[in-house]
Amino acid sequence: MQLSKDIESDHENKSTKASLSPIDLGERLHHIDSLRGFAILGILLVNMLSFQYGSIGIEGIRSELSGLDAMLYDLIEWLFQGSFYPVFSMLFGFGAVIMWERAAQKGRPFKRVFLRRMIILLVMGYTHLHFIWDGDILFTYAMAGLVLTFFIKRKAITVLVWALVLAFLLNAPGLIPSTEEDEIDLSTYSELERTILSEGTYAEITSHRLTANPFEKIDLGFEMGSMEHQLFADFLNFFNTLTITMQAFMLFLIGAFIAKKKWLHRLSENRGLLVKVTLIFITVGLALKGSMILTDNVMLDYFGYLLGGPLAAIGYITGLSLFFAKFHSSNLVQGFNSLGRMALTNYLTHSVIMTTIFYGYGFGLLGELGILIGSLMAIALIVLQMFFSKWWLSRYQFGPMEWLWRSGTYLKVQPFRKIERNKS
Repeated sequence: MQLSKDIESDHENKSTKASLSPIDLGERLHHIDSLRGFAILGILLVNMLSFQYGSIGIEGIRSELSGLDAMLYDLIEWLFQGSFYPVFSMLFGFGAVIMWERAAQKGRPFKRVFLRRMIILLVMGYTHLHFIWDGDILFTYAMAGLVLTFFIKRKAITVLVWALVLAFLLNAPGLIPSTEEDEIDLSTYSELERTILSEGTYAEITSHRLTANPFEKIDLGFEMGSMEHQLFADFLNFFNTLTITMQAFMLFLIGAFIAKKKWLHRLSENRGLLVKVTLIFITVGLALKGSMILTDNVMLDYFGYLLGGPLAAIGYITGLSLFFAKFHSSNLVQGFNSLGRMALTNYLTHSVIMTTIFYGYGFGLLGELGILIGSLMAIALIVLQMFFSKWWLSRYQFGPMEWLWRSGTYLKVQPFRKIERNKS
């Protein structure tokens, strides 16, 4: 999964020109950069499961695991799965509001700039989704971001009401009684996916991404002609995409609400509130997610992911913001800060490196290393990216993909290298 401060906000360099331009580094909320960097770690730990076993294949691997691998799988599911994608989504909405407020303060256009920003993200996401890795989230962000454009000017309470309505609609299906037998069986597709990813060439894997539909292989339990089956499979695929986009948009609205309330802008002033939010939301969120892991209840599994995950994410955002602001000068927090400022570049780099390691056109290690080795690889890559990001940002103003995105957004080539001041 699952993104950069450049995916979520536009804190950029000042300019006196008539068009919007990037904000100066001194105007950044640095604890948000660090939070984003930490979220990159959480997302990679979750995405490693998909890189190692396939995006659909991860659904059935728990029964194959034992010992430390099984424990680590449950720990990742509990603490990270379904929570750090929402962190990024909320920060996306948070940053969009900051960009809009800044444009309004200076009397400059917002909508067309933001729409251009989303269209460029849409192209990046489509390319990433079909030609690098099918676990992409950028495309979904772009689609939800286009809708967010029409809500950005609304009052905080209006934004919150819409978010709560969407949250209810997304969670309401979980109230319908169901059993494990009612769940869609994707095991046949999972086996096909593993074979293609582990043995296929780049062309074969790309063709699979462009043409495959996971729902084509399901047993519907009743007779249906091939055309009807294809139409139903296409409907399920569309509905799944729509649900994911609705969830992203709902989380954008929550982030927009937080930005409009300025809770993360003034941490000292709001410390008491943020501590309470952290304790309550992390406790409730992780309790729901824990019930999802410890039981086979279909309803708890549904609410654990779609409700528990976002609730825990809100607690992570408030708690980690306080932590990163307090220890902002430590090397660890500075490392996460640099990582977060180049989150888009780092996120896309994960896909290139890990698909090369695990897919057939690379080293072909799909399903061979296990959860422990995969997690250690993820942590090692994050540490390397911390050092690289810090080095890069000491010489350049933006990461490579961040620079490309900004230049396209403002229809102007942005300054790239940092200008060194002459010492006398």
